[in-house]
Amino acid sequence: MSKALLPPAHPSLAFLVHYSLAIPCIFYVHDAFFAHPDDSAQDEAADVRQAFISKFLFAYTLILFCTRYFTSFRAGRLRHHSVAYELCWLCNSTLVMGCITFSGHHSWWLFRRRPLVATACCVSVSIDQVLWYVDLLGWILRGTLPVGVMKYLTWEQTLWIDRFTCTHHLWTQPLLIYGASTQLGWDSFKLSAFVVFIHVVLSRILTPHCIQTKAESRYLNVNLSHELWRDISFFPYLLQISHDNPPGWLYLFRLLWRWQLFNGLVFVGVLCPLSRLLQGELISAKL
Repeated sequence: MSKALLPPAHPSLAFLVHYSLAIPCIFYVHDAFFAHPDDSAQDEAADVRQAFISKFLFAYTLILFCTRYFTSFRAGRLRHHSVAYELCWLCNSTLVMGCITFSGHHSWWLFRRRPLVATACCVSVSIDQVLWYVDLLGWILRGTLPVGVMKYLTWEQTLWIDRFTCTHHLWTQPLLIYGASTQLGWDSFKLSAFVVFIHVVLSRILTPHCIQTKAESRYLNVNLSHELWRDISFFPYLLQISHDNPPGWLYLFRLLWRWQLFNGLVFVGVLCPLSRLLQGELISAKL
């Protein structure tokens, strides 16, 4: 495992560069390949719903970012440096993207309403966030974490504020699907592949595997860009893709097709039925 001693400004710069590149790149790909002339044509109820969700996500994300950052001052130098890196996780970025793409300021290119981007980000984190329900149910019923995606909450390095602000893993998907004005389609799945790709590649370039001081170290591995967690017991023969210490390009290839494969299964088996259910209820409410 590579460990890095980095300049104090590196975490903040990595955070700024990550979001400054990821957000416009995703928007450019959306506008170039997926935008339709009638994207902004939706009823007033959908506009109001998306505006409310955008404001809620803004408030929640601001609380999450600020509380994690300011509490890190008392948690030591490593924690303070790591928090900016960890805010680049795709689950946190999905909150940001949902806030921006539901805001609906048509005069500003960056804040134009793009519900397809919100649902694509939702799809991009789908396998992880669905498995949160599996781990949560296992913990409630048996006191165990069958998959291990929640296991980081039990690590000694995880602070109470991280545990307190992790609930979005459970409600981001239904909220964004509810906020979208149409049912999920394959365009959301296709765009999600680029969303995953740009986040993983940027994390590989900008964030170290692990950071350290002379006395201690802290594990990062943001967006699994350096390895799949070795303590995940779910489908070990399929998921333990770092066992032979592959070169970076080969590891990323192994990771990305598996990530998209599992997202595809969740997309078809969970998200599409959930979308039909939620949109069906919205249609019934209008009648």
